[in-house]
Amino acid sequence: MAEITAAPLAALIGEVRLHAEAALVRRLNAGSGFADPRVPSQIFLRDPEALARLAGGTLRPRETHAKAAVEIDRAIADAAAHDASATRLGLLTKRMGLPPVASGLLVASLAYALDLDTRELCHALAPRRRPALYVETCADVLGLEAAALIRATAPGGLLRRGRLISIEGDGLAATLEITHGALAWLLGDEALQPPLAGLLEILGPEVELGVLLPTATLTELDTLIPRVSADIAVVFRGPRGSGRRAAAHRIARALGRPLLVIPVPPVVATEERLRVALLGHALAAARLRGAVPLLAEADALYDERGDLSTEHTDAITAFPGLILATTSGRSGHLELRRPALVVAMPRTDLADRERAWTAALTPHAATTEPTELAARYVIGPGAIAEVVAEATRYAAAAGSTVDMLGLEAAVGRRLSVRLGTYGNVVHRKARFTELVLPDDVIDTLHDMIAMVRERAQILERWGYQRHLGISRGVSALFSGEPGTGKTMAASVVASTLGLELVRIDLSAVVSKYVGETEKNLGKIFDEAQDAHAMLLFDEADSLFGKRTELKTAQDRFANLEVNYILQRMETFDGVSVLTTNAEAAIDPALQRRLNFRIRFPDPEVDEREKLWRQLLPPQAELHDRVDFLALAERFDMTGGYIKNAVVRAAVIAARAGRGMLPEDLWSGAHHEYVEMGKVMPQLPPRGL
Repeated sequence: MAEITAAPLAALIGEVRLHAEAALVRRLNAGSGFADPRVPSQIFLRDPEALARLAGGTLRPRETHAKAAVEIDRAIADAAAHDASATRLGLLTKRMGLPPVASGLLVASLAYALDLDTRELCHALAPRRRPALYVETCADVLGLEAAALIRATAPGGLLRRGRLISIEGDGLAATLEITHGALAWLLGDEALQPPLAGLLEILGPEVELGVLLPTATLTELDTLIPRVSADIAVVFRGPRGSGRRAAAHRIARALGRPLLVIPVPPVVATEERLRVALLGHALAAARLRGAVPLLAEADALYDERGDLSTEHTDAITAFPGLILATTSGRSGHLELRRPALVVAMPRTDLADRERAWTAALTPHAATTEPTELAARYVIGPGAIAEVVAEATRYAAAAGSTVDMLGLEAAVGRRLSVRLGTYGNVVHRKARFTELVLPDDVIDTLHDMIAMVRERAQILERWGYQRHLGISRGVSALFSGEPGTGKTMAASVVASTLGLELVRIDLSAVVSKYVGETEKNLGKIFDEAQDAHAMLLFDEADSLFGKRTELKTAQDRFANLEVNYILQRMETFDGVSVLTTNAEAAIDPALQRRLNFRIRFPDPEVDEREKLWRQLLPPQAELHDRVDFLALAERFDMTGGYIKNAVVRAAVIAARAGRGMLPEDLWSGAHHEYVEMGKVMPQLPPRGL
């Protein structure tokens, strides 16, 4: 890339200044400017015969600067020998495909922006108007026809579409100003300028992303690269973290060009906030730098009907080179206004994940086993490289090496869930030691955890997935009375597996509008699958209820919702738990698709005694003074109600302004029992 130097830049600006000076001298030699400019005889006309007729019979002085005109013409002739092709301006003209007229306007705008004398001369050429560079002034300075200038500054022209010059107004009265991005680049600054700075990322051919793509993907890319031309688009279709950006970088590197990553969702959000068509500026920045643009998550360009806005359509259509794009494939075909080649980026199998983890961890001397990581986390090579890089940064800051705990934390940060109002993360990480459940329920929970951990062994190594068509997803139904520990058990499973537990807010999911509920559920399953999260549907019978006989239109649409849920549950690759206290209300077809159906029974006396002991905080210092067995025998309550009773006892003590007493637990249990609607057993004598 040719670097601009002070000498060529000064020569270019000096040439424009000479032409502006010559234009002003022509006016002075014609007698313009020696009297009141509002007098008709002082008007400067470019037609010599018309000028002579208008000035005839007046005392208008002429040829006052004839000698200066000769000197200026000689200086312009000497400057014309300057070759601008060796400058960044020449490189810009080539990359943007600017015709001579547009190139001349760009040079004039550059000189006007950088040279004070050129500004003064241009202002003198446009008297009685606010200081600015006008198209009609450029007509005098550049010696170009008005029609050619109007065509070059038209809305569909390269100057506007290339975001090189900001043009306000129309026709000869329009004003010109070189854009900050183009000016900075011409001055040698390769960095992106606001508002693109911080949004886009440039990856040069020399950059190593550290992503080991699957062998099949590499073979497909090597076959594709010779077919890549300037008038096509290449779309990489696959889930987040599957290595789509690395595949795009491989194509750009093969072409010897940098890759400009344009994250479409943030760009669209910034467009709405700033009310500026940023996509056009981003594509212009790519063209200016000779980079291949990558529209990351290009689905966000389309509205709910699958249409592109006028601004986005114009920006994509105006870009003449190769365009790369990534998509999850959930929004259908991407229309990028040119023929498209699609590269499928499926979820990687176990062997490819092991190779990707090994390649990412080897340079960092990590004390972890790639085989275990590959079996545990079903994420692609792109996500693996990002996780290892982030874990390495955190370990370096702490002065330690990369270990399993650091990688688990990095996976949690990298695979965050973007569900908005549809769900919230359950932050409490319960442990098995906190559960008070029968042994058979605990064993079944361990089986569920083992199925998730050993999916690679069962489904991939032993061939169950291929032979029986079994999904990688693991689903369970936890049924039982309120307070029996269903939600806590889900938290235990999630924390043991190192997954984020996301509780779905059914009130935000279910919509009265046809199709909206299915759309919301689709977003939930898609995001959870990409984020490697565990879904918790509390009170699932309200959403996963039985299909009914078709009697009304509402029945038909309700059945459609259940049918959609059944399909998504089968294809969901993550972990999902449904809780209900009305198991009979769950659709039988859904129950058949569940891997585990765990019944949480009401606790027996010995279990209730253990719950009382566990739920009473040690700081209360009451454990040696309370008869927990008596409480368990007297009050037939589940763990949730026992927790409420313990909290109620603390409230009673705090209200009395003293520490907690044993009878406070009896009082709290009594109040909870009454509110449960049960017959209250007789309270023990005070002091027991």
